Amino acid sequence: MKKKLTLLLALCLIISTMLMGCSKSKDTSKEGEEKQYQYYTAEQLKTAIENKDDIYLIDIQPKEDYDAHHIVGTVPTYAYPADTDDLRSKIDVTLDEINKTDKPIIVICPGGGGGAKNTIDYLTTKGVDAKRMFILEKGQKGWPYDELLEK
Repeated sequence: MKKKLTLLLALCLIISTMLMGCSKSKDTSKEGEEKQYQYYTAEQLKTAIENKDDIYLIDIQPKEDYDAHHIVGTVPTYAYPADTDDLRSKIDVTLDEINKTDKPIIVICPGGGGGAKNTIDYLTTKGVDAKRMFILEKGQKGWPYDELLEK
């Protein structure tokens, strides 16, 4: 009986150790907290451009889309969707200029979603303050001001 009990305890110990080893590591961010991003509306960006506000515009559209239409004054990176090391490295062309100033950075992607978030996440890892970065709401596809497009 003693051997069976010892064997059972050993088996329980092994199983519990295996279960703990296979569990996901804990996320150190606050539970249930979603990462927050800041947005610029098309109207806000139009006003900023017309007022010649000191802003930095990063466009991550694919080259074909950028060549077809882009907002005046943007810096092309062709990094969309910025989800691989190769694509994210294309954003590096902006780092020297970004680090020279503290002006707001507006990221323009095709739809104003995941690619822009990936870009902001990447720039944050490079030391750029997330408080300076914004996503153009609805992206290039939602840009209604043709007079501020270059084709």
